[in-house]
Amino acid sequence: MAKNTFRESPRATQQQKKQRRKLKLATWLNDFIGLDRLFGEDNAWPIHHIDRILWVTFLLILYIGLNHNAERLVRRIQRTKIQVDELRSQYTVLQADLDKSGKQSEISKRVAALNLSDSQTPPHKIVVKSNEH
Repeated sequence: MAKNTFRESPRATQQQKKQRRKLKLATWLNDFIGLDRLFGEDNAWPIHHIDRILWVTFLLILYIGLNHNAERLVRRIQRTKIQVDELRSQYTVLQADLDKSGKQSEISKRVAALNLSDSQTPPHKIVVKSNEH
């Protein structure tokens, strides 16, 4: 007859694997950089929490980068607004000049140099009868 034993829960083994993974990263950094010399062998708190420290550092760098990008975008929008205002004022000035130059008095002043003038007599109406055509 087989001997009864306790079965290990899969949750416990997954937690042990995660624990090993953390220790591998901490051990690798400790071997590569020598963090125990920096913090002391009895103070291992930064070494055990290095993954969280790196994650927070990454988030801070991402936050700073996004803020710089947003500020650059705001400056670009302000520059574009200024350019649009300048172009709008130029359009208004050109439109006013065109409206003024299209008036009959302005046209008659410009064509006076060509010895042209306004007609003093009204135009004659030509009537064509339908049987003549």
